[in-house]
Amino acid sequence: MRIMSLFLSGMDLIGAPVYTDDFVVSGTATGNMYGMCETLYKKDMEVEELFETLSQALLASVDRDALSGWGATVHIVTKDGVISRELKARMD
Repeated sequence: MRIMSLFLSGMDLIGAPVYTDDFVVSGTATGNMYGMCETLYKKDMEVEELFETLSQALLASVDRDALSGWGATVHIVTKDGVISRELKARMD
């Protein structure tokens, strides 16, 4: 029997790795994203609750970052696969 586990990691602009067991954020709004996710994230959230939490954190963060784009893609990894959804943000 083969047991597989999830390994999450990220990397900053200079190549320094980040290892974690809950979530990874990246991009120009990383500082804002970590603050929002650390505040809103709870372990063992249902997929819809997790998507809503990540979406709110992402949209609040990119609104405060002039270099961020006008939308994003949220990927949620589950035991059954990856769920990806597009978000549209402010364009002003």
